Amino acid sequence: MATVVSSATGALFLELDGAAAGPLRSAQPASLRVDMATQPTGREMVVRRSAQVTLGEMAAEFDLLEPGPLVDWLGAALAGDMAPRDGALLVGDMNFNARRRIGFRGACISGLSWPVLDASAGRRALSLTLRWLVAGVDDAPSSGKLKSGTSRRRPLMASNFRFVGLPFGDDAVTMVELPTLQVGWAQDRFNGGYRDPQMVQRQLGELVVTVSARRAEAARAWVHKLVADGSIDERDGLALQVDLLDAALKKTLASVQLTGCLLSGMDEEPLGGAADRIATLTLRFDVGGMKLTLA
Repeated sequence: MATVVSSATGALFLELDGAAAGPLRSAQPASLRVDMATQPTGREMVVRRSAQVTLGEMAAEFDLLEPGPLVDWLGAALAGDMAPRDGALLVGDMNFNARRRIGFRGACISGLSWPVLDASAGRRALSLTLRWLVAGVDDAPSSGKLKSGTSRRRPLMASNFRFVGLPFGDDAVTMVELPTLQVGWAQDRFNGGYRDPQMVQRQLGELVVTVSARRAEAARAWVHKLVADGSIDERDGLALQVDLLDAALKKTLASVQLTGCLLSGMDEEPLGGAADRIATLTLRFDVGGMKLTLA
């Protein structure tokens, strides 16, 4: 496994299609594996030299700051545009002296995950993790100065959010697990080379919402009414939205729109303990579409 590069020990930036895409918290260079082909010869196994080399996923953790090439790449992937990109990880020291440039070609997003949004999380930055596959890398020493690219904005906080669209009250939600994005790719060989990778599956994960104790009864009543006839169809889908707010919880800095949200489950905490305690409720939704917008 390649070494994880962290901004804690220096400067770390992403470049996409020749444009600065912002700072990163950490990055994972692609691992490299050699699959040795063997051919039996009598009692011995002779290793052939025509072995196949494969590159693993690259990954980056970053704060959601402001519009730019990285957010555009994420937005395109969420909309279904999986066109490959070229780019580079730019690595420097604490004084922004460039030390290493890890260029990559034909990057195809393979996954996106979000932190848990939790109203009680305090000052925890909202950091996303992006993963991608590459057709090739060009890893080399670098020199000169890196542009700091410091954002005018402070990082968004995972505790500063507003959930909109539930039929039993928009003040009901205390925790949100946003859907992950998982993309499967296939790559076929021909005449010793590779065809362009083909997407075989693109899937959004579940939306998981924790409803506060004071709204649990209303949420439970809504669920039982929704499933009273024993089924749920597309007409029962909800359009939900998560607004990511500033420190004063007044200004919307970013929004995640979730369309075609169909209830897929409800979980309750175990009963018992304090008789007057009303437990929280967890609702699960299958999500049809997802869009990220930064103000």
